[in-house]
Amino acid sequence: MQARRRAWRTVSALLLLSQLVACSDRMSLSGRSSGDTLWVGVAVGLTSPERYVNVFEGVQLALDQLNQQRPSGSAPLAMRRPPSDAKSAVAVAAAFRDDPSVIGVVGHTESAATISAAAVYADRENGGKRAIVAVSPTAGAPGVTKASEWVFRVCPTSSEQARALARYFADSLSIKRAAVLYRNEPSGIDILHAFTDEFKSRGGVVSERDPFTEDITEFDAYARRIVKTGTTGAVIAGNTTEERPFLRALRKAGTVPAVLGTNPPESGDSASQSELRGMRFVQLFSAAHPSTPEGSKFVAAFKQRTGREADRWGALGYDAAMLIGLAAQSQGGDRQKIRDWIAAVGRTRPAYAGATGSIAFDEHRDPVTKQVRVAEAGQ
Repeated sequence: MQARRRAWRTVSALLLLSQLVACSDRMSLSGRSSGDTLWVGVAVGLTSPERYVNVFEGVQLALDQLNQQRPSGSAPLAMRRPPSDAKSAVAVAAAFRDDPSVIGVVGHTESAATISAAAVYADRENGGKRAIVAVSPTAGAPGVTKASEWVFRVCPTSSEQARALARYFADSLSIKRAAVLYRNEPSGIDILHAFTDEFKSRGGVVSERDPFTEDITEFDAYARRIVKTGTTGAVIAGNTTEERPFLRALRKAGTVPAVLGTNPPESGDSASQSELRGMRFVQLFSAAHPSTPEGSKFVAAFKQRTGREADRWGALGYDAAMLIGLAAQSQGGDRQKIRDWIAAVGRTRPAYAGATGSIAFDEHRDPVTKQVRVAEAGQ
């Protein structure tokens, strides 16, 4: 009899344990944060982490400010870096998605990485049960937000940036013939097409379309052809790590036409500043000329925190983190509600007054009427 009772107790315990495990699985798949702290993941820096230091600083500054004015009863916010063993954008996205304490992600910075991770953020393999919002600071290709309803961006699209460069060449510099060098990935290809269309509409001709990859930046042949044909303008759609060798190649070839780039010299890097002097570039944020009172406050707070001038990485990372944090303070740790709160910004909810300007999302989760400026390196 006692043996029978012990057996029943064992069965009951196993049933209770299985129910608790099932409950735990349902909790982890619910998309809700557990614990007292709500974490914001930052999905940048897998390669060239030194370039993205200010993204982390901007995110941390945003969360610190939100914690200082935290509404009564809301959970504190904290930043979580990518797992050290993650080797790809998809692995980073999966780690954040599968961690129920993470309620949103800032990142990724590159378009190709964001697109590749989009299905993970949407949790399509589980029917969206663990889906988590991602807000990219700088991924500009149209495919970024088309890839998932869980992905947003706070920068102007690459198309908008390219059209601004084309207008500057045609209207401000009166250049009618240009070469376009572009990274062979979604954002670079979009810049090529958008620049070409806008430049053509203003009487310009794109005489050369030259692709390159992040790993292959041998520009000598391109530079010699540009100089030989007398092309008076060139656009390079890439990072400073590609802009710098291109400018060196042009100087080696004998002349430097007017050059437009899609990225500014890295702040604090004297070699970058020197090599890119005279190049014009898309300026998504300027610490010297912030466009809004909120931008001025951010510049001062960033300088006080880091001792450095703020740049686009810090400012756009700050705005992305502020949107996620404000949504969490309003809605708690429910991932679906956080996503819906952000989607309503500028539509059924007031626009967000950010460091990089007013942010209001359209139905595609792209910011509308974001200002695009062209500046000159070294000025």
